[in-house]
Amino acid sequence: MLDWFLVWWLRSGRYGWSRLRRRVFERRYLKTPLPTANSLEDIETCLKDITWTMDGPLHLFDCISYPQTTWVKKKDDCDGFSMLAAELLNRWNPGCNPLLVTALVRPVRYSHTVCAFTSPQGTLCYFDNGNLRSGDYGRYEDIVNGIVKEDHRLLCWDVRNPFTFDMVEFHRQQN
Repeated sequence: MLDWFLVWWLRSGRYGWSRLRRRVFERRYLKTPLPTANSLEDIETCLKDITWTMDGPLHLFDCISYPQTTWVKKKDDCDGFSMLAAELLNRWNPGCNPLLVTALVRPVRYSHTVCAFTSPQGTLCYFDNGNLRSGDYGRYEDIVNGIVKEDHRLLCWDVRNPFTFDMVEFHRQQN
């Protein structure tokens, strides 16, 4: 039953909740200027200014904040890092096509979201919190396999547009 709920949460509940929470609690941050980044290194430097912290009860333990909220508060979880990275990437080079890639695993506390994008060299890379990761990633599934630890059970994963939360891909693991 818990697995069913978690799959539903990633497929739809999480994004509706995030939209509502943003509208009610975070609108005041929308006019906050974000830093200018002129390279991937600049984006990585900006992300290093953020401290990782877990979402709490007022976030239902999983809310995707506006990038401006993360920048003002200088703390957030992996979703906040990913949203800030996506916004900075899009402002620097919209051709990077930043996307959120989320792997939902058991135990749930090890679920993770990263910002995947196409580098100017044409390779698939991702920001994992404050760290730029580049490697032999041909598909988003390769990134998911890189962020899920061996001793965690992958339930499902998705790829979303960070600006609209529209689904690009959704995959449920058959165990």
